[in-house]
Amino acid sequence: MDTQSNNPARRWIFVSLVTAAIAISYFDRQTVSVAIAAIQRTIPISNQQFSYLQTGFLLSYAAMYAIGGRMLDKLGTRLGFLLIMLWWSVACMLHGLATSFAWLLAMRFLLGMGEGGAFPAATRVVSEWLPPHERATAMGFINAGTAVGSLLAPPLIGLVLIYSGWRAVFFSAGSIGLLWVLWWAISYRGGRARLPVDAAEVIEARQLAERLSFGEIVRLRSVQGLVIAKFMSDSAWYFMLFWLPKYLYDARGFDIKHVSYYAWIPYAASSIGSFLGD
Repeated sequence: MDTQSNNPARRWIFVSLVTAAIAISYFDRQTVSVAIAAIQRTIPISNQQFSYLQTGFLLSYAAMYAIGGRMLDKLGTRLGFLLIMLWWSVACMLHGLATSFAWLLAMRFLLGMGEGGAFPAATRVVSEWLPPHERATAMGFINAGTAVGSLLAPPLIGLVLIYSGWRAVFFSAGSIGLLWVLWWAISYRGGRARLPVDAAEVIEARQLAERLSFGEIVRLRSVQGLVIAKFMSDSAWYFMLFWLPKYLYDARGFDIKHVSYYAWIPYAASSIGSFLGD
């Protein structure tokens, strides 16, 4: 028996790794929104085109969100999460080579394709390594990563914009993701925790999921309830995530420094709510 897999500290190290990945993903998806005023000086982008950039991201993100779990079942948690993070980190870096709206749109689509697998991978790590009575806390911790990444994005991206320009924003953000890939490859090893009380529950749930087709899963009332709740909450969340910086630039006349000063505040409140709501 792998004695380390019973070590609670090791399990929570993995949760911390996943939380860092989720924070990076939300940082990366904020890059275009915070840097848009600087990008527009090089590449003309209308409000309608800006909306297409976000739509391209969300279309591929939603598709991978739906099928990401199946992909991880085939590849395994360690390799699957590694490839997901590698994909979106490279896609993020390639934004920095853009010379046209079409290039940005294509890279935005690829970024969403990679990031869509992040939460299925995160959920898989939690289900493999933590017993049910700890999973809500772990997911609250991981969800706080969304707010942390969004909170850090305005001030850090603003700092890079001021001193290095908008292309450096994407190269820097993607590089952080590549460092996480190395960290994950070194730290995370296969096998799931030996949870004496809950092992049968984990195995039964996995076997049930493997027997059901995608259509059968979608028809489950519990799944439909989760989808509806997610649709209702995420529509507001993503609207704020993608459009708040641009609103501050265009409607309020903020410059990069002022967006850096104030755009993080809603995400700080969200971070607190993630911890209190677990």
